[in-house]
Amino acid sequence: MTARIRLSVCAGMVALVLGAIANTAWAVAQPIGASDNVFTGGSGGSQPTYTMDQGDNPPSLTNNGPANQHNVTARQNGPDNGPLFFSATLNPGGQAPVQGTQYLSAGTYQFFCTIHPTEMQGTLVVTSNGTPQARPSVALEVRTKKISKALKKGIVVALNPSPTPAVSLSSLVAKLGKTTIGRAKFPSTGPHSPTNVIRLSKAGKRKLSGKSKATVKVTADILFGSPATTKAKLR
Repeated sequence: MTARIRLSVCAGMVALVLGAIANTAWAVAQPIGASDNVFTGGSGGSQPTYTMDQGDNPPSLTNNGPANQHNVTARQNGPDNGPLFFSATLNPGGQAPVQGTQYLSAGTYQFFCTIHPTEMQGTLVVTSNGTPQARPSVALEVRTKKISKALKKGIVVALNPSPTPAVSLSSLVAKLGKTTIGRAKFPSTGPHSPTNVIRLSKAGKRKLSGKSKATVKVTADILFGSPATTKAKLR
């Protein structure tokens, strides 16, 4: 094999490797602009259409001004009963990702600006290319085993695996039967502690006190994910 042929073969192999790397990398979805109470960019005029592949990093929304606030909010709800995807509400000059789009399967999704719902409407088309990112999830483990400890210190709940910034909880709720006996609320963004305490309300303490045993149900609401639940027997 001559030196020229060897060089051509090596160059071809390098090109194949670089091509494979490029194909596996997450792409950047088509950005969304907002100005003068209309969405800009995309295609389709006053109600534009934007395109992304499954699993792309979220598209960015940029408020190009000049005066009003704008956001992107899906018309459909997701497994958490909140909007399927949404952005922060931006002042002029602001930019933020439209979170939740990375979990979408191929399809067509309508969105609007909650501040200007009539004027500002658009469509997001997710192609069949790529693979949706896995929705966030956690498993729950109730560490508290005794009613007396629950009454004094609350119900300790471990999150497994330990949540990353991609997993955001909105609340942990403990119920005895149909009665909510305690609730823990969280900021809108992670990461969260691997163990959390649900403090019992006064009504919850009254409901639990005096019992020799009780089965408590704990539910975690997860942003963009399905709620996680578990049950524990306290004695």
